[in-house]
Amino acid sequence: MAFVGWALLLVARLHSLTASSVHAHGNLTHHSSPSLCLPDQANALLKLKQSFFFDSYSTTTLPSWQADTDCCLWEGVGCTNSSGHVTALNLSGIGLYSLGIDPTLFNLTYLRLLDLSINDFGTQRYDISSVGFEKLSLLTHLNLSNIGITGQIPAGISKLRNLLSLDLGSYVFTGDEGSVINFIPNDLQEYYFHNLVVNLTNLRELILDGVSIYSRAEDCFKALAKFTPHLRVLSLEQCGLQGHIDRSLKRLDSLVTIKLSGNYGMTPGPFPEFIMNSFNLSVLELAGINLEGWFPRGIFQPKYLRVLDLSRNPNLLG
Repeated sequence: MAFVGWALLLVARLHSLTASSVHAHGNLTHHSSPSLCLPDQANALLKLKQSFFFDSYSTTTLPSWQADTDCCLWEGVGCTNSSGHVTALNLSGIGLYSLGIDPTLFNLTYLRLLDLSINDFGTQRYDISSVGFEKLSLLTHLNLSNIGITGQIPAGISKLRNLLSLDLGSYVFTGDEGSVINFIPNDLQEYYFHNLVVNLTNLRELILDGVSIYSRAEDCFKALAKFTPHLRVLSLEQCGLQGHIDRSLKRLDSLVTIKLSGNYGMTPGPFPEFIMNSFNLSVLELAGINLEGWFPRGIFQPKYLRVLDLSRNPNLLG
């Protein structure tokens, strides 16, 4: 399937996960600005463009990115109305190829939204930048899903106190007639989950699908309950989690979406009925996490529940 076709499928899924917060902040890109883009901002973007390669899968070559033009009007770029600083960079799903994330990106220190998802930043041959993200201290939305990066999640990301949405995941979709569409996955690791979220107290959405998490599952949930009290979307699918779903998760009563499927190393145990305490829960996916025992009758009581996946739990009865 052509790149643009399956890219649109992923964009649709990401939109379903993040629509609430993005809508709350309005259109963060492609808005005009009465102030011309500042020269240092334009230079940073032009140097960043030089690190990109374009091929037959690319849906654009960023032709509007030209010297001596207003970068606030460039494709995928948004600026403040008053100062001309670049505040949004959205290059999602346009088929870019790059040999890693160029450090020039970190000169755009006024960024609030950064979305590089569904591109190829090295096909897992290049480690994600270990330093630099801490410079983007104003970021509220960071999406680096399916860009082929590898290595430990940078400590700088854990310092982004203004983050509302963090997506470092990898996704696999089923296409026409059951064919599997593989995006270029990330190969990221997180050894100290507590350290990742300790400063992210404003976080509403955390999507780490496919990230290898080496902390125990119960420690992850305790950290989330303590440091991310406003969390609405939690997706930790296929993270290699081991342990059990701790009762501390019920303290996150704003959760709308919980996705933990594919963590086959979870300790066998009953369906965690306390997870249904969230009045607004609408998506619950717990496939393949070794649930066992009887299926609870009261699970359908939350009136907003619209998606429930408990498949691949052969010892769950009822």
